[in-house]
Amino acid sequence: MQEILKVFYTIVTVISVSLSSVFYPAELDPETENFEFSYLEYADEAVMSLEEAGLTEEEFTGRLSAELPEYEQSGGYDDIGGIIESPYYTAKIGNTNIPVYASMVFNRSEDTGDLHSFSEVYVNTDKDFSFNIVLTEGSAKLKNAIVLPESAGVKAEWKDGVVRASINKCGIYTFLFNGAKQSYGYTLFVREKIDEDAEISNYIKQYGKENVTVFEKGVYELDYLNFVEKDNQVIYLKQGAYLVAKHHYDIESAEDENRWIEEEALTDNHIGLTRYPFMNFYKSNNIVIRGRGAIDLTRLDRRERRGIVFNYCDNISVSGIKIINSPEWSFITYCCHNVSVEQVDILGSRGNADGFAICNTENATINNCFARTADDEFEVKGLGGTMGSNNITFKNCVAWGGYARCFGICGEVSMPVSNITFRDCAVVYRDGVWDNDRIGSLVIVAEQCEGSIDGVLFENIEIFRDEGRAILVKVYDEDKENFEIKNVEFKNISYTSYLPSKIEGNSSDTNTVQVKTENINANGFDITKPSMLFSVGDNCDVTFEK
Repeated sequence: MQEILKVFYTIVTVISVSLSSVFYPAELDPETENFEFSYLEYADEAVMSLEEAGLTEEEFTGRLSAELPEYEQSGGYDDIGGIIESPYYTAKIGNTNIPVYASMVFNRSEDTGDLHSFSEVYVNTDKDFSFNIVLTEGSAKLKNAIVLPESAGVKAEWKDGVVRASINKCGIYTFLFNGAKQSYGYTLFVREKIDEDAEISNYIKQYGKENVTVFEKGVYELDYLNFVEKDNQVIYLKQGAYLVAKHHYDIESAEDENRWIEEEALTDNHIGLTRYPFMNFYKSNNIVIRGRGAIDLTRLDRRERRGIVFNYCDNISVSGIKIINSPEWSFITYCCHNVSVEQVDILGSRGNADGFAICNTENATINNCFARTADDEFEVKGLGGTMGSNNITFKNCVAWGGYARCFGICGEVSMPVSNITFRDCAVVYRDGVWDNDRIGSLVIVAEQCEGSIDGVLFENIEIFRDEGRAILVKVYDEDKENFEIKNVEFKNISYTSYLPSKIEGNSSDTNTVQVKTENINANGFDITKPSMLFSVGDNCDVTFEK
């Protein structure tokens, strides 16, 4: 069965790429030379090319080879930054060249490193707009292209190593080339233009100048930023600001992880960290992180620090920044209330560097974000503590999963998890297959089961390719009894995957697994009954609606 699905999977890829090239040749003749926009550009000292670093593409991406020891593969390096000049292609809008950057990511299908390229442009949304993006091949030889998510309706035209596409609204657009392969991926972020100086002025009026920290365009090398019991703080990373985490602790084994301790960190967090994360917020309320800057954690060794951590905080707003190559969890909220995350992008290559980990949090919205990491990406957890996770929404987010899970509730459910929504999201690829009863694109996988799960909606989600299971609901703890997973709904989901989706409890008939599905399209077929869609375990209540 799996081999049949693989053949079908390949056919669907060929057809989709062919259709995009043959039947949708995008009318790209209108002039866009006068289109007004600006673009993300880092300082020259922040970003270098592989040539300037004295590296070939193979030498650089080979640092993530699965043949290397774990701590070497996930180790830090300082000869080149986490964001580099992309060698693959150049980009132009009208007569204006725009920078194309790249970050290292993990390609599980090749078991080695890869480069994910990106550009970011800012447009005035007060009026309608339309522009053409033109990519011209460099070291990557381009044969064809598609643009995801498909629901965006953007079609690419390819001819003689040049790819063109027309864009007329803000969003996250990921281009795949050469038969929709994972290599050479490119994401164009189109976002609203903001007046940074006006925003900073308003924050100063609201919070006071002493509480507003501004990073101008340029490079800043920092140990970490620590905010303990400090309310009303604004950290503003202006367009092109580039914060680099300094490396201090050589971590070459599991023993080294516990060897290095920062004593004050033990009391400045409530999640058991022995070293500060790069940005630490503890018992601090009314916090804003804003701007178009980047946080680069490439120099840090595996698990040397986490990225941004909020614990026991209320009223958090984070928007616009990029988090690059965290050596452990990239973005965490724990025991927090009222969280807003918008237009935050995470690129990373290392294991355990989860994307957005929303843990034991109430009232959170994660909107219009992108993650391509080598671990879980948009996740909700119920760790130990005094509160569960409730009323959390992920919307308009795009995931490219390099190893584990894209959207869902996973791992620790030691406290109740309820009222969780994943809506209008997309998966580009998800290629992990190391445990197909534990990972997938859309998941509810309870591994530590002291709490419960009640009320989870996955709605309007497209999955371009999943090499394992697109949907997985599972009580993973085989010894657990009296555990509830109920009021789960999958609605308007389309996907292509190698393996059938699965809903399964464990061997105990005391657990509750209750799932409703509606309007599911799997591998090009509209599903008309549950047996066509799921492998359903005993003691699972699955309701199906077309």
